[in-house]
Amino acid sequence: MGVIVCAIRGGQGSLAVRRRAVTQARETDSRIVFFSVVDSSALAEPGSPLDEALCAELLWMNRVLVGIARQHALNEHVEAEVVVRKGRFHDEIVAYLQQEKPDMLLLGAPRGTTANVFGDDAVEAFARTLQLETGVRVEIARPEEATAQVL
Repeated sequence: MGVIVCAIRGGQGSLAVRRRAVTQARETDSRIVFFSVVDSSALAEPGSPLDEALCAELLWMNRVLVGIARQHALNEHVEAEVVVRKGRFHDEIVAYLQQEKPDMLLLGAPRGTTANVFGDDAVEAFARTLQLETGVRVEIARPEEATAQVL
């Protein structure tokens, strides 16, 4: 059985990537790891009481988001698990991918980005960087994919 890591961050991009992961997992008989990282360092001074409070709230919110994604997969009869880490997203996702060596990473693009032939939007550049650093195939799901499926 293959493994698809699905990065969840919230917003429309997460809906698109979650749906894409479930479809891909069904088609390839894979299981999904819904992956999220809490990084509160840009919001407050690290180690401050505010940082601790923000981090606790973000951890709770991320666990809820990946829990919803996992339940969606289970409802579609796809095996799924949840991983929530704390730290810098880039560092945590690279470490996880290098350790676990999944078949694929799916990233959700933020609303307002478009597939670009030249691969120069931020999510495409990030995907390329992750693929080069880890050797794991990276694909991007865009919010319009989720919108197109909602009737």
